[in-house]
Order: sequence, then structure tokens, then C-alpha cells
Amino acid sequence: MSAAASQILVWVESPRACVRVLGRAAVEGARQFKVLIQRLESQGIHQFCVDLGDCRIMDSTFSGVLAALASDPGTCPRGPGDARFTLINPNARVRDLLDNLGVLPLVRVIEGTTLRMPDGGVEEIAALTSPKSETTRCCLEAHQFLMDLKPENRQRFAEVTRLLEAQLGT
Repeated sequence: MSAAASQILVWVESPRACVRVLGRAAVEGARQFKVLIQRLESQGIHQFCVDLGDCRIMDSTFSGVLAALASDPGTCPRGPGDARFTLINPNARVRDLLDNLGVLPLVRVIEGTTLRMPDGGVEEIAALTSPKSETTRCCLEAHQFLMDLKPENRQRFAEVTRLLEAQLGT
């Protein structure tokens, strides 16, 4: 795996799915992650464990997708304080990003535990081949969500969203 590469693995331990992100959690894999979660939700899975122990860096697009998915109530009944997404072992850099962008209150974080992959049933999620416009739209929606999530993000992402909107012709 090159320095810029990322890999997403998933396995289901009903009633939840476990996702392991290796390398970079960045724009290149954000749409792939979103499509994966939507597919699992259509199969009745509404609780997600995301192992970030081998994730070196996360960008704002991936964090915006994660935040939007985490804030979606889904169809799974939960009690107060229950999070749809549990993040396992995010490094300090990733955790700081999520905190600065206002994402941490939407998720549960567990440190110092090892998420064991089963011997079988692990699926590697293939990179999506799609028009650039779909990736651009995913990026725009992620940043718009972050801007709505925390007022400080408006100024931070105003130029990015303007450029993305121009690319899409909106």
C-alpha cells in the first residue's frame, strides 16, 4: 500500500458491521465509505464500529461524510446517548480533526481496544469508478454538512464549497 493509498475492509457481526480503514481516510474513499454504509443499512445493519487504528490521516471530506451518516437517525431504535458509530483507536491527529470540526459529539470513541477480524467473511471494498461529478457532489455535501454542524466551519469551508459548486455548475 503506497503512502497515499487507503483500504476499507468490512465484516458483519449482526446487529452491527465493523469497518476497518487502513491508510488515509480521504476524499478518494469517502464516497466508497458512504455507499458501503448505505448498502449495509439497506440490509438491516444500523450500528457501525469503525476501526481507525491503522488510519494515519483523515480529511474534511471523509469526516463530513462520517458526520452526516452518524447524525442520520436511521431506523434502529436507540436510547439517549447511543451513537450509531463507534470509532476505535483514532490517533491524536484524527481525533483532533473530528473535535475541531464538531464531529466528536456525534460518535462514540473507544481507545486501547483491539478489534479482531474474523477468519472469514471479511470483504475488501473495491474503489468506486464513477464520474468525477459524483465525487465532487459527495465532497460538496460533506463540507456543507460540516458548515451546518458548527458555525466556525462556515468560514473554514466557504471557499471550498464555492469552488465545488462552480465545478458542478450549481
